Amino acid sequence: MKTIQYLCFIICCVLSHLGFAQPTAPWPTRTVKIVSGLGPGSSMDLVARTIAPTLSEIWGQPVIVENKTGAAGNVAAGYVAGVEDDHTILIAQNAITISASFYPKLSYNLKKDLKPVSQITSMPLVVVVNNNLPVKNLKELIEYAKQRPNELNFSSAGIGNADHMAGELLNAQAGITMTHVPFTSGALALNAVMAGDVQMYLPGLPVSVPNIKAGKVKALAVTTSKRAPVLSELPTVAEAAIPGFSVPLWYGIFANQTMSDASMKKLASDLNKAIKTPDIQNKIGSSGIDLVGSTPEAFKVFVNNEMDLWAQTIKARNLKPD
Repeated sequence: MKTIQYLCFIICCVLSHLGFAQPTAPWPTRTVKIVSGLGPGSSMDLVARTIAPTLSEIWGQPVIVENKTGAAGNVAAGYVAGVEDDHTILIAQNAITISASFYPKLSYNLKKDLKPVSQITSMPLVVVVNNNLPVKNLKELIEYAKQRPNELNFSSAGIGNADHMAGELLNAQAGITMTHVPFTSGALALNAVMAGDVQMYLPGLPVSVPNIKAGKVKALAVTTSKRAPVLSELPTVAEAAIPGFSVPLWYGIFANQTMSDASMKKLASDLNKAIKTPDIQNKIGSSGIDLVGSTPEAFKVFVNNEMDLWAQTIKARNLKPD
């Protein structure tokens, strides 16, 4: 018996030496943390918290969502890029590709420190205004703002976020000068519109639709090239006033350098399974958000194209973070 055990030990040592390592357990093997750079109540946070339970069922492991807000999601991105843990992943939006050229110094390099895994959603932003603002449509808002240069304000979930840049682009292409007022979450930015502290905001669908239907804010247009089915009566910005205007809001998952290519492919595949389940389709897809799902290779190409687009826009508009 001892001879057999000894021979097995020798064989294992030889196989290990030759590179025949014993198979490892498939990822994930423990709790997965999804880090969100926007606060509770934001559209991105709502999407993350909706997907988490389904991923937990697929993996048989706990999935938690942790908010690390600040600097347009860069606090969260820097944290995930720096932690040596392939079970900590990032949910991010357009802002991560904006930041690459908007901020002169970041604690991470998007192309070197983070790996695109999968784009999970795409949706319009919605141009909403305070109910007491005397405008009925986007054209009237633009005319109202032109008559009051630098008097009106628009909010965002933070400097450099997609809602901020969409507002700046709307300013530029409409020829108006509304002042940007940043907040730390989409919920706070929307509350400021309801309270009349600012006049306009461009939130995503999960935050905007319930408040629009409840009559708490007035919706004027959507920022995508096509109308949103859930708000089909609203024109696009391009239809209403500014031909060619299009700024979709997207969310995607990124990993850090500790995650293997095999684990990334599994994560992307499982994300695609999750977003196709009836529960996710009902909770997210029914609100007008397009559930995308993509491979790491396709998402990497998409992210690189977004980086190029915003770099050109920021340079052309001479936008600064302060």
